[in-house]
Amino acid sequence: MTDHPETLAPYRMPWARDSMKQAGALTPLLRYVPKNPLFLIGAAAIGVAGVLAWRNREKIAETASPMIEEAKAKGQALIEDAKIKGEELIDQAKATGEAVAAKTRRRAAPKATIPDLH
Repeated sequence: MTDHPETLAPYRMPWARDSMKQAGALTPLLRYVPKNPLFLIGAAAIGVAGVLAWRNREKIAETASPMIEEAKAKGQALIEDAKIKGEELIDQAKATGEAVAAKTRRRAAPKATIPDLH
């Protein structure tokens, strides 16, 4: 049995639908925006911030680069510390495991021999 395209339509992602259905998906939002203008104000603020950040991207990169380098150095130091601590924990776990294994070997009772009854 082959799948009919209409039976799969509700399960497809929105960009697989035709443009009219995509526009119809925005209608509830477009009805709500005039009642609550904070959507438009927020979109405008984000747009202005984006334009200002784009125009000043060189200055932002110049200011942020020392902080990024400092964070990179601190991160590398933290990675080295974690590596050393991890190796110490592994060695400690091996020593503890060997100690437990030695104790269990000492405690093992000698095997009892079963006499032959024939």
